Amino acid sequence: MFRIHVLDRAGALTSIASAFSNEGINIDTVVGHGVVEKTTSEGSIVITFWGSENDKEVMVRKINRLSKVIRLEEKPYDSHHLRKSILILTRRRLSPKDVAGEKTFLTCELVNEEGAGFTFFLAGAPNELDPVLERLKAEGVVRDIVYSLVGI
Repeated sequence: MFRIHVLDRAGALTSIASAFSNEGINIDTVVGHGVVEKTTSEGSIVITFWGSENDKEVMVRKINRLSKVIRLEEKPYDSHHLRKSILILTRRRLSPKDVAGEKTFLTCELVNEEGAGFTFFLAGAPNELDPVLERLKAEGVVRDIVYSLVGI
């Protein structure tokens, strides 16, 4: 996962996405935001992707050379600083034991209930949430994943 501090200007995200594309590396998720108060011209882009250590090093060098990049922070996917959130459609209502991680309970909120389907918001550390999600998929509970996002 990269958190890239950029000049909050048009084209910052495009140049970063192009750098990934030119290396043939697929971006998994991306979230960007500017600043609420315009006292600074800095924005932030959080990108997750899967790749080798060499892929990561290549991308660090390429992104740091981009003119709109101020600085880059990198975190491994299993970092305790990261949080993953997902919105899923399920076939049944989830119970507390459904969302018990290895070490923690995950955030689980019923968002909507319609007919035979339920929409839940789940959040937690990626290394806690992913196994729970895989288990729910294997049990046939998950109908669809609406979105999945990793951030700091």
